[in-house]
Amino acid sequence: MSSNMFKQNVNNPTKYRMFFNYDNDKKVYVAPMLPAKIALTVNGKLTSVDIDTFGEILHRGKRDAITIEFESIFPSQYGKNYCACMQKEFKKPSVWHKWMLALTNAKNPFHFVLVGGPFAINMYADLASYVPYEQGGDVGTVYYKVKIREHRKVSVSTYKKKANKKPKKTSTGKRPSNKKTIKYKVTAKSGLHLRKGPNSTILGLMPYGKTVTSDGKKKGNWYHVKYGSKWGYAYNTWLKKM
Repeated sequence: MSSNMFKQNVNNPTKYRMFFNYDNDKKVYVAPMLPAKIALTVNGKLTSVDIDTFGEILHRGKRDAITIEFESIFPSQYGKNYCACMQKEFKKPSVWHKWMLALTNAKNPFHFVLVGGPFAINMYADLASYVPYEQGGDVGTVYYKVKIREHRKVSVSTYKKKANKKPKKTSTGKRPSNKKTIKYKVTAKSGLHLRKGPNSTILGLMPYGKTVTSDGKKKGNWYHVKYGSKWGYAYNTWLKKM
């Protein structure tokens, strides 16, 4: 898109110029006459404004799409005292009529530009409505009404459900145990035997002062404890709870 065509030119008959371009500004159509007033809708509010005060209405920031409505003329002849385009840009009303119908049915949005003065409109839009008509005594001139809607890409916000967190696993890959853990200290000076069961086979000797863990199970005076990687039973007299 070339921005040079939208710049103010000393040869322009008026300070304002209005474009109905298409195909990345490869097809350029400069409106021959500007509307006296424009009906502008922003955020659901309709305001009728003079074209010279148009800039007081629009504002930057988050807002709804703009809707613009106005009436104007495609004159049958070029006149420097009333046309807003240069003579080489002037097109016959029949050409404009065909172009506006094409924009109404266009697959893609057109480039609507209003330049000049302290304010400029530069947006891609859809031609929502085009109503041409003739008035008696003005042969060949086409009067028209248009409704233009700013083209906005629809963005849809999606809600992602948070996944249920899985219970953390221990370093061995097993789920943490909900069983209570009790710590005991061996108090027998000569050490304490870890047995397979009460008064059963000896699995090992737990040294004096060693800390062992228990899952709380017991058989009489024998506590179920773990020493190293082995589980067994030890006599409770020689175990002091920590």
